[in-house]
Amino acid sequence: MDYEIDLDPTHSAIRLRISAEIVTIMLAEEIYVRLSRFTSSGIGLYAAIYDLSAVRDTTIPTDMVRSFSKRPPSVPTGRPQVVVGQEPVIFGLARLFQMCREDIHGTIEVVHSLKEAYEIVGVRPEDFTEHLFPANLAA
Repeated sequence: MDYEIDLDPTHSAIRLRISAEIVTIMLAEEIYVRLSRFTSSGIGLYAAIYDLSAVRDTTIPTDMVRSFSKRPPSVPTGRPQVVVGQEPVIFGLARLFQMCREDIHGTIEVVHSLKEAYEIVGVRPEDFTEHLFPANLAA
């Protein structure tokens, strides 16, 4: 599987970890739909960490990133939302997404390390005890 979704039920936080080295439009769409499905049936707002630290590149054009930023968020805003991008291209596109989106759907932080993301959200890696996707893995 190219990604995993974990839940920290105590802090109402979701962590998406993408393991694919290259993110395609199809993968991005699949993740958007799956996250939207999980959070729409939840109880309130979630904080979110989008861990793209393993991603090295993407085939998603810049115009598509801008378009994605205008869609309703897959994880409703109101709590911290943090994107981790280590590669310059991924960090840069995440910043573009952030800038295009903030006037419409609120702020997303973009950082270079997972440690920074955990600090911003106020969680620890071991807090993510429920594995939402794929269901057959342990968190």
